[in-house]
Amino acid sequence: MKPSLKIDLIQFIRLPIKSLEFFGLWVFIPYPITSIGFWIGVLVRFIVGILILIIPTGTQFLYLVTLIMSGNAEISEIAGIINLVLTELLTSVRLLDLRLRRKSLTQLMDQLVNIESHCFVDAHKEILETAMKKSRKLYLWLLFLTIFDITVHVIIVPALQGFQTLPLKMDFIIFDVNDESYFKYICAYQILYKPAMLTTFVALLSLLWSFMMSIISQLDVLIYNFENMNGLVEAMKAERLCDENEAFKEIFKRCVLHHQAIIRYLTTFQNAFGGQMSTTLILSATIIGTTALQILSIESPTKNITVIIWVLLFLFLTVFILFGDCYYGDIIRVKSSQLATAAFACPWLNKRNELKKNLLIFIAKCQQPLIVMTPILVPVTIQTFTMVMNWTYKGFAVLNQMKK
Repeated sequence: MKPSLKIDLIQFIRLPIKSLEFFGLWVFIPYPITSIGFWIGVLVRFIVGILILIIPTGTQFLYLVTLIMSGNAEISEIAGIINLVLTELLTSVRLLDLRLRRKSLTQLMDQLVNIESHCFVDAHKEILETAMKKSRKLYLWLLFLTIFDITVHVIIVPALQGFQTLPLKMDFIIFDVNDESYFKYICAYQILYKPAMLTTFVALLSLLWSFMMSIISQLDVLIYNFENMNGLVEAMKAERLCDENEAFKEIFKRCVLHHQAIIRYLTTFQNAFGGQMSTTLILSATIIGTTALQILSIESPTKNITVIIWVLLFLFLTVFILFGDCYYGDIIRVKSSQLATAAFACPWLNKRNELKKNLLIFIAKCQQPLIVMTPILVPVTIQTFTMVMNWTYKGFAVLNQMKK
């Protein structure tokens, strides 16, 4: 039962990191600042950032301004472009926020590796490996949806129309994108940049969710310890040749240290990803409202079934992203609140008074669940999700009345 299990917990976040490294957007450069490799890395990130994050969002925003200034644009078209601009802006803001908080991210990754020392039986390894498999499957499913979106929206639909129009509306000001001498290059640029943009978004999203899943798995390990206290105590007695009270004391000590490590881990996680979660809450609410307005503004719905289905799918994915943050945050709250029940249910009534007192203090502390908080002091829970959806509906109702 020595804490010597070798578990590569970096597997929780390896795939998202590899994706960001592939596009040259990972926040760390693995070279000293005095080396050529470092400055090449800086140059690559600068160029990729301009091509993937700045130019697309900026040109679509310029097109939106031009469209509004023309005075004859349809509300559904304006809302659709706003959604695309906000989605790409969300990606840029999340990446920038992660870059600015890279010190907290480094601490978080170190704690993810070090928390392995609190796992000392094979059952712990099984719990963690199951969670890591789920995090990898989640990333792959999100990547599959991204590939599907790119294939349909950027390639298939424009191809069916003979590529007569660009997949995405852009305005470069200095030249006309619909001019034959520029059209094919801009079209190729859009087909190339969109996969990088969406893959970056998926990587950032799954990176956050993977860290949350790692917190949940650690809480599962702690709950397992209390639910199987008898077996762990017997194994400790056999290993150390001590009495039951000493064995219980050692196991309980490990549980307390593990719980403290989880609390520190959660605090560091909030420091590293709190800004991203706040941005998601705000921008997702805006996107959901404008998407709903876009659907109701589509003229002749029976003649635009494909457009409606596509917009509904976009709405579903936006709600899913917001729900994902709140769902995993709520699971952390629920799991942490279960610790008090699991600790109370373990065999402690026949132990020494000192052990009883310490256990009761631990139970009292666990009755205050761990809640993921954003910097704007909003808890990331299902209750917050329902509140945001309620605010979104009210905002949509106001916009819909203004449209009329």
